Amino acid sequence: MWTRAACARSIKNFIREVELKRLNFSLYPESIRRILREAGAEADAAGVRAYLVGGAVRDLILGAVSTDIDVVVEGDGIAFARRLEAVWKAKALFHEKFRTAALTLKEGMVVDVVTARRETYARSGALPDVVPATLKEDLARRDFTINAMALALNTPEAGKLRDDLGGARDLDAKLIRIMHEKSFTDDPTRILRAARYAVRFGFQFEALTQDCLDQAVIADVFKTITPARYFLELRRILEEKDPVPAMDLLASWGAVRYVPYEAEDRARLAASAGDWTDRLGGLLDKTPVDAAREILTAFNVSRSAQKKIVQKNT
Repeated sequence: MWTRAACARSIKNFIREVELKRLNFSLYPESIRRILREAGAEADAAGVRAYLVGGAVRDLILGAVSTDIDVVVEGDGIAFARRLEAVWKAKALFHEKFRTAALTLKEGMVVDVVTARRETYARSGALPDVVPATLKEDLARRDFTINAMALALNTPEAGKLRDDLGGARDLDAKLIRIMHEKSFTDDPTRILRAARYAVRFGFQFEALTQDCLDQAVIADVFKTITPARYFLELRRILEEKDPVPAMDLLASWGAVRYVPYEAEDRARLAASAGDWTDRLGGLLDKTPVDAAREILTAFNVSRSAQKKIVQKNT
């Protein structure tokens, strides 16, 4: 027998499902809505299926706006990007090996266009080998379910949600969930990303996800990637409004590498104001100059940024 509370939950869930079947783009400013409309119109004209994917969809469901616009195409993403390049008179950077393109529009905004693809890894930590695939396969290759949703851009179905892996469910439950048990060994940088998302959204880890993360750290999967790849995600943490909680979480897992993070380092990071270079400088403040330069070089930090960090610390 259904209780009143159970009926209320059922109605709430039904309403939520209806809301998620088709999302509009009204949260976006007109400049971004125009970009999405034009991408959809070009997809119609080219006879391909195009979707807004990833963090932008996650944030839209959460009621926020992301300016990271990633478009996945079922078909030839490079050819589709060339069409958009002409329409937008954009500057284009093509990565043929990975079947991706980055389009920089006149106003400075960047739109990434990716061919829907399936990935395989020759070894743990290696960059993936890619082959064209369906949208479903493309979503399944991603890091977490909350980042594995897509919104249709083609005109007849614009805003229709594709959520084959339960990302909206995990958003509602405030859970971070990986796609498969080898996720963190395939790409160890996902460990840093997990810490960043957990802190930013106040989410917990699904049990298997936490177990796989712990086992990956114990196995020291970071040795399979370069320091530069580790730093790409570390820098994103340092760019957060407050990087300390995510760094604390990494430290609790034993996942801080290359930079010191004892109590004094944490205090300097907490006191650091400014951009990521100031914060990285705070972490390296007590590191001898030559050792700091070695770390920064391994991180592939630009010479100008290295100079700024080292000068601050001398």
